[in-house]
Amino acid sequence: MGGGEHQGHGHGEVHGPEDFRQKVWTMTGGPYCRPKHWRRNTAIALFGIFLVCIPIAKKSAELEQRPHHPVRPIPSQLWCKNFGTKDY
Repeated sequence: MGGGEHQGHGHGEVHGPEDFRQKVWTMTGGPYCRPKHWRRNTAIALFGIFLVCIPIAKKSAELEQRPHHPVRPIPSQLWCKNFGTKDY
């Protein structure tokens, strides 16, 4: 025990200063994150989101109904066919 010997456990004194950020795992990739093909992957993800959202928005406009006449204009009145006349 003790004996004056230094084991060098993580203090960086024996082998010089060590950058701990290289060994820390994070979900975002850490401070030096630059994944390959990130622009292509982002474009594919955005295309997939639009591919899913457009049919949902069309179905929503198709099913939209308003039991009462709105007090002020609602943007969805421009594309909703179930609203009736657009005069108010």
